[in-house]
Amino acid sequence: MSKKTKKTIFATTSLLIVLALMACNDHEGDDNSNRKVITRTLNVDVVLPAAIQAEWQNTFDWAQANIAKAQSMESRKVKLNLRFHDEDTEDLQALALRLTTPEAGDDTCHAIIGPYHSANAPIFLNQAGNTRLPVVMPTCTSAELQRTHDRSTYAWFLTESDVTQCNIMLSAAHIMRASDVALLYTNDIYGTSFYDWFGYMATEQSLTIVPDGLQPYKHGDQLEQFFSNVDEQKDSMAFICLALSDPKEYNAVNQQLLDYKQKKKKENPSYDSNTLMLIFADVALTETTRKEEEPLHGIGICPVGYMNFGFPQSYKERFGRTPYNGEAQLYDALTIIALGEAARLASPDKCILGKDTEVHYDKPPYDPSLTDWMRSNLSKMDGITTSWTDDGLAVAFHEVGLGNAPDITGATGFLYFASPTYTKVLQTLYMAWTMTADEDKDGLHDICPVIYLSTYGTSSSASTQTIWDWDKQFTQIFDEVLEEHPLPDVTDHWAVVVSPSTTWSNYRHQADAFAMYQLLKLHGYDDDHIVLIVEDNLANMSENLFPGKIYALRGNDSTPSYLYLYNRNVREGAKVDYHFTDLKPEDIEDIMMGQSSERLPQVIHPTATSNVFFFWSGHGGAIDGPLWGNENARYGFGKFRIKQLVERMHHEEKFRRMMLTLETCFSGKWGEMLEGIPNVIALTAANAYEPSHADGLDPDLNVYLSNAFSRTFFNDISVYNKYSLNDLFLDLTKSTVGSHVTLYNYRNYGDVKKNTMEDFFPK
Repeated sequence: MSKKTKKTIFATTSLLIVLALMACNDHEGDDNSNRKVITRTLNVDVVLPAAIQAEWQNTFDWAQANIAKAQSMESRKVKLNLRFHDEDTEDLQALALRLTTPEAGDDTCHAIIGPYHSANAPIFLNQAGNTRLPVVMPTCTSAELQRTHDRSTYAWFLTESDVTQCNIMLSAAHIMRASDVALLYTNDIYGTSFYDWFGYMATEQSLTIVPDGLQPYKHGDQLEQFFSNVDEQKDSMAFICLALSDPKEYNAVNQQLLDYKQKKKKENPSYDSNTLMLIFADVALTETTRKEEEPLHGIGICPVGYMNFGFPQSYKERFGRTPYNGEAQLYDALTIIALGEAARLASPDKCILGKDTEVHYDKPPYDPSLTDWMRSNLSKMDGITTSWTDDGLAVAFHEVGLGNAPDITGATGFLYFASPTYTKVLQTLYMAWTMTADEDKDGLHDICPVIYLSTYGTSSSASTQTIWDWDKQFTQIFDEVLEEHPLPDVTDHWAVVVSPSTTWSNYRHQADAFAMYQLLKLHGYDDDHIVLIVEDNLANMSENLFPGKIYALRGNDSTPSYLYLYNRNVREGAKVDYHFTDLKPEDIEDIMMGQSSERLPQVIHPTATSNVFFFWSGHGGAIDGPLWGNENARYGFGKFRIKQLVERMHHEEKFRRMMLTLETCFSGKWGEMLEGIPNVIALTAANAYEPSHADGLDPDLNVYLSNAFSRTFFNDISVYNKYSLNDLFLDLTKSTVGSHVTLYNYRNYGDVKKNTMEDFFPK
């Protein structure tokens, strides 16, 4: 059934069923009946900061009243006993252990709502998995948190991740005709989601990130220089997106920008202060920010209830204000839990997902739990459509009590959850708002809605799929006719392969380096022409379930045999020349320039007739690109260092052609530095303003073995070494999600449609 059809039949269907239930009640006699009423009380522990609990109290009370009213005619009732815990003051580790340990008697926790902050969610999720206790999170939107719990049947996320919110914020900037954008973020689990995806989303929407426009922020930072940098380098209008985890910091940054603008206006009366604006993330919409003397100046973004079904309007009419961030999701959390228990009471012996998938587990506890009946309710969308109101909930409880499967709709809209777990919501409506100087009855600044945005679009919202056609991703197009450079015949090939990672969690980087070594050997390189730099400490780590072996790609028995590296121990036969921690950054220059020594015996010896291939797989930073070490490395290898090195190799005729293939976050920083050097090309997994992303978590080793960029590169070149640079680029672009594969300096290299990878993989 389509969304549009469901909308049109909803009101009539709900009314008819409620009237039928009322008629049945009149017939049976309500309070005078002798029916046996069973009430099941669930202990629901709510973990929130005390201030947020107070802000959400309207919704707690309203949902509880509607749940009770909706069940007035049911013989089996569910009551939620809410027990509150202050997220800011309690010992959360101890609380999580206590709540997730089943107790005898009436004190057992049946479900958790919260926590409010993504940073605290792992404390509860790590414990809840033992018993599959449902942890229902209205506001935990960290992309990495949702990603790591993608298959957890007890981890409930009722708002899309901040990848979506980042998209929404930039869509708002796009609508308001911004040319340039920047990001100010807190370096924690919340802000990192925006940092990870900001560059990708901005590129997709043809927005320019100003140089040094990704800025971490902590309390007390002075931002005048940052504002000045954005202001002076913008083309016309710039928006600074704020992704700060503490609501109080939004007011602090807001005041600093107002002070900056006032100073600029004093220095230059013609200064246009309206060309530099702020966009606030969802955390900004709280009483904390609304009660400050100076209202927030800019646009805020916040997930809200579904407009077409009237939750925000009804809330404002009832309570005199716009719902705060998370209140619509909280309402749905309470009703989803109550309906889940109603489903369990109706069918205690069998829990069915979708049409016919019975829930069972191979590991204890083997039987379904409350979370599974909650999932069961949300996995079916072919029954009667319900709503969030007390009448709509009456329909839902009645249908569930009969063992039927209604199509449940909540305050946040159609409750579409991702299979197979049905615990991660797929659709969220966002409101763009402004804060006015006017005050409401409580003395708080009023909130004025500007526009509603979503990734799917409704009759009351603009779809970001329309504003930004996702299917037409930004991709380089090489339509120029470029002259071929006169070059001597190639006489030999040299390769340097580097992985600067040393930890188990960064397994993929060393695995990629070993895989590239094997690919080079496959295509004719001998060990004298390869310098392999890896720490080589993974094979015998205690976490390795395959002692002595390293895999970059693991498949199954049906994996085609022509995919050379699948299920291959890429460490087998590898000659490691240097352990990474034994080297300094300047050693790379000696190795590339052929300057051997007692400490560096293995180097390359390229000449003007040599083709040189350079591969680097590791982490990268927003300032310098590839890091010299793990993700917490204090400094990068240096974008100016790589520029000077390649320029020196060019001037001293140390290559005929050179290719750098880089799999790191912000690897485009190096690509930018190499522009203008003849016969050099850089192929990067990400541009200069975005991270790259691992994918395909190995279920046995619990680490990422590789990533789409490297995996596609290995598969393509292992099968066919004569891919044109253009065709390889297009293949990598199609498969690499979350970053923009980029070819740098191609105008100084030659025709990418004619030149092939045979230049570097000769046999």
